[in-house]
Amino acid sequence: MQTSVSDADLTPSHSNQTVAMPGPYTGAEYLEGLDDGREVWINGNRVKNVATHPAFRNSARMTARVYDALHDPARRDLMTIPIDDGCGIRTHRFFQAPHSVEEQVASRDAIAEWAKITYGWMGRTPDYKAAWIGTLAANSGLYGEYQPNADRWYDIARRRVPYINHAIVHPPVDRQLPPEQSDVFIHVEKETDQGLIVSGAKVVATGAGY
Repeated sequence: MQTSVSDADLTPSHSNQTVAMPGPYTGAEYLEGLDDGREVWINGNRVKNVATHPAFRNSARMTARVYDALHDPARRDLMTIPIDDGCGIRTHRFFQAPHSVEEQVASRDAIAEWAKITYGWMGRTPDYKAAWIGTLAANSGLYGEYQPNADRWYDIARRRVPYINHAIVHPPVDRQLPPEQSDVFIHVEKETDQGLIVSGAKVVATGAGY
């Protein structure tokens, strides 16, 4: 799920200020969010709306279904846990770093419940990247001067349970060259106060359209 979050939308968890961000997406919010102008192509044609296109709509609907499960009273204790900063929001158990063996096992059970909803056919549901998100808290302090940003993204993920994705490898070209010499592989063009400007390509981004 691609989201646009301004600095004012979220206060890091180490602050005493009030967090204004709402809780996890509902299925309807997720499907509506897919119609945001994202650029997705298939067979040479641009997809107008991932949520309604025949090639993508069933996966989108199934993803919406797992989001709705987070709001199902019958699954509340199985799927969710209160966020541990006192904000009053409940999150998917796997999106919060566990504080005990019991919480870790409960996170496993929450993952299994989502898998049951999809009958095991969705290899990339939003909890896929939660394994990485949790490290932002479990390894707190590792990121040095960037720790406030790590805290911020940890809070975004816990509160909204976004569908985060990544592209994992370089395109299969220029293999005779070191990565820094290829003009195809993704690389940093410029660093600014707002972040990095990059150019190039990555491939194998399962679920990128969602």
